[in-house]
Amino acid sequence: MMAGIASGLIEDTPAAQQHLDHCLSCQACEAACPAKVPYLSLLDAHRASQARRRSFASRRLQKLLTVGQWRPALRLALRVAQWTRPFAQWLSRVLHMPTLRRQLSLLPSHRTARLPRFDPQCDVYIFAGCMGDIANAPAANALLDCCKALNIRASILPTGLCCGALTQHQGDPDQANQLRQQLAEFADIRKPLVVLDSACANQLRDSGWQQVEEACHFLNRQTWPTVTKTLPTQQILIHQPCSHRNGLREADAARELLSRAPHLELHDIADPLCCGAAGTHMLDFPQRAELLRQSKLDPCIALQPSAMVTTNIGCAVHLAAGLRLHDDAPLTTVCHPVELIARCLEPV
Repeated sequence: MMAGIASGLIEDTPAAQQHLDHCLSCQACEAACPAKVPYLSLLDAHRASQARRRSFASRRLQKLLTVGQWRPALRLALRVAQWTRPFAQWLSRVLHMPTLRRQLSLLPSHRTARLPRFDPQCDVYIFAGCMGDIANAPAANALLDCCKALNIRASILPTGLCCGALTQHQGDPDQANQLRQQLAEFADIRKPLVVLDSACANQLRDSGWQQVEEACHFLNRQTWPTVTKTLPTQQILIHQPCSHRNGLREADAARELLSRAPHLELHDIADPLCCGAAGTHMLDFPQRAELLRQSKLDPCIALQPSAMVTTNIGCAVHLAAGLRLHDDAPLTTVCHPVELIARCLEPV
């Protein structure tokens, strides 16, 4: 279709563009293609050449997450929304407003938090991404705790820095490059850049950042203590996001990390398909995203684990929202693998 539109064989209509927008950018085709065709890069180039208007959801989300002056106000707004969510959800049911209920379900369950002040003199930089303090603060702090327990001098880069993935995949490579340039002003190319979100790691690596390491992969390379805390046995369900499985090609990194804790009984979600989060796909095409998500929730409902882990914050938000909306869903925490392994390490 991209070739047909470029050559004029296929008319560039909204229907044709919507068909291409249904691509999840999950890179499953790249992982299966024997010719190693870079479909995601081709789709990014097509969208950039068409000068397409980015979706309203994508533009608003990117603006909120990358404008530093709005950060305190955004954190405050999220806290107010979390506090009023039970009443708002009840109201959405009474007034039959499924769209409002769906949007409320996407709010993170934990409090937003200011991350520790950045120390440029550290040996390892941690990149928490533009969602770090908004929806991923517990994971960012857990990764920092892991580094401290392993005697690694690490520091979290300032919040609001972005890998540019959203704008890149929406056809605006110039803005994506500007966002990555802001990150380059802080990150020292001579030091490792440990990335919390597998999607960010995938995007930065594809953009030429050689020193990038995904958090689980980085921790797996370290020398670990032989003694960990004795904790009650827990059933853990592992979700492998597309960005980790098909992009980074490090599908077993989370399992390898969690296998260091003997009290964790690990179970993998056998379904290899995308969960439907796919950047802003869950906002632009919520009904399609919900259908894709259900195959991930079914094993969770059957197993009823204490936690479901994933290395992609978009997947985590999307999956947690599905559990909130599902009447039969267990009380399962959706979190990053480092949050579980950090509890097993003695603080330094």
